[in-house]
Amino acid sequence: MASWQAAALNIALHLTIKRVMSRTGTVAATRRFVESRRRVRLPAGCEATPVKSHTFHGEWIRSPESSDRRTLLYFPGGGFMLPASAQITQLILRINREAGTRGLLVHYRLAPEHPFPAGLDDCIAAYHHLLDTGTDPRSIVLAGDSAGGGLVLSTLLALRDAQVPMPAGAVVISPFTDFTYCGESRTANDWRDPMLSNDGVLQMNELYLRGTPAEDPLVSPVYGDYRGLPPILAHVGSSEILLDDTRRVARRARAQSVDFDVEVWAEMPHVWHLWPFLPEAQLAVKRVAEFIRERTGGRHDALAARAAGNGEPPHAPGASNGRGIERGNGRGNAGGNGRAGGHGRAQGPADGKRTHGRPGAPRNGARP
Repeated sequence: MASWQAAALNIALHLTIKRVMSRTGTVAATRRFVESRRRVRLPAGCEATPVKSHTFHGEWIRSPESSDRRTLLYFPGGGFMLPASAQITQLILRINREAGTRGLLVHYRLAPEHPFPAGLDDCIAAYHHLLDTGTDPRSIVLAGDSAGGGLVLSTLLALRDAQVPMPAGAVVISPFTDFTYCGESRTANDWRDPMLSNDGVLQMNELYLRGTPAEDPLVSPVYGDYRGLPPILAHVGSSEILLDDTRRVARRARAQSVDFDVEVWAEMPHVWHLWPFLPEAQLAVKRVAEFIRERTGGRHDALAARAAGNGEPPHAPGASNGRGIERGNGRGNAGGNGRAGGHGRAQGPADGKRTHGRPGAPRNGARP
């Protein structure tokens, strides 16, 4: 059962954000809404500095706890059309504090001005930037929410196909993974989802795809080949229209021997991690930080932090916490510490900008 804070937030979101995100809202109007709430005063000791790169736009987000030992590469959500809000910066700072990471927030190009694959190319360029500047891939964890969560999965598929060293792991929060809209939750949860509506997200097809087949695994990673990918942690709310976007990807990845851990949180709104006053958000951030520490060589620290944070004993990493979390994972041999097998190298475009490889379509045309 959700906390009273979450129940109150769900009502507020139904009456505000869901209306803005509906079909009646234009991209320009929604961007103005986000931009008006984008400025943020950083806490003492924290900083946000632009990345010096000609291949993508981004900024380093650091807190006093940040260390170069762990890097969080973050792709924000926004329906592939909206810029990162101030809440994203604050979320990265909270993860930094818990995990000891330095955060690289990627401001990828947005539709409709820059349809697919521009945003994906920028995410891939950001990962290459880290490697080119000496960051060990074993110290990198990719993370993203909503559309950014989908871009995390697409980026992993493209990196694997180009035979680029894999990161240590990935975190996807309420990811958007299917432009074919086949999951039952897209309609079954339409009235329950306090933030997103199916009609609202349908706008993304024409604005982002611009003729790209919706079944392309790099726009709909629910159809991807996940062999060779590193461990992935997914968080999603039980009432979200994107619930099946997560579950279907997880089923496909587990069938291909990838370690894909799904946590379904009862009655949580879309990307509830952004609301720090929610007890569930505080716990979810701790879970994300724990995963990052485990994947980047800090398992002992992660278990100790869990025991201190919510009372779970260090020997019980899968214990229930009473918040209505539904867990499931598949255990495979997909590591994240070297070159994973792929299907050939991606070809670069004429202007020299890095681009992606394209995984094959689903076998036999089967839907996951």
